[in-house]
Amino acid sequence: MSLEGAAVVGREGVPGVPAMVARAMGREWYREHLAGMDPLRGERPDGATVEYVTDVGAVASATGDPVFVLATNGRRVAARCVDSVIAFVLAVLGFMGTATLSDGVALLVLVPVGFAAGGVVYYVPLVHWWGTTVGKRLFGLRVVRLWTDGTLTPSWKDTFLREFDRAAFLALPVVNVLVAVICLAQMSKDRGSYHQSKWDRAARTVVVRRAAGS
Repeated sequence: MSLEGAAVVGREGVPGVPAMVARAMGREWYREHLAGMDPLRGERPDGATVEYVTDVGAVASATGDPVFVLATNGRRVAARCVDSVIAFVLAVLGFMGTATLSDGVALLVLVPVGFAAGGVVYYVPLVHWWGTTVGKRLFGLRVVRLWTDGTLTPSWKDTFLREFDRAAFLALPVVNVLVAVICLAQMSKDRGSYHQSKWDRAARTVVVRRAAGS
């Protein structure tokens, strides 16, 4: 599938994708693989039979095997809210335990580092090992590698790339609340019709709700 007409390549690779992500992955790589990162409009790789649809009603007319329903914006926002609360609580507990052994100067370093570490510890292992978090589990969602049969979870590298922003916004108390609100407001805008965030595209993952027949 040609990228011509599908997207205008900007100075850092692709509009809407953070510059640091485009640089880290390589602009040429991003140009070459962008089309395949779209679960609805991307070209299925050789040997892949999976098909993605946007709602349960479209499963019956789908021809792929298996067929996955993409997670809706509402479910993803709700799951993110639950996960953010849990990650925040874990970060606070870890910080409180460390604070008892530190002086006032050390706390200036421990606050952002502790909150970011709490987020990483919560999100990354869960998504890598099981493809889900507590919030996603509650709302029936799972993160899987794009164009697979749904049994492959992201690698450590892809998981970290996808989840680091969740941890990073926890690093600055007070500011993190504003950042969280902005991220939630942009979720629908970023995903558009294919329900996939810029971080999913960077990590080559997709969040699915269910498989046909499951």
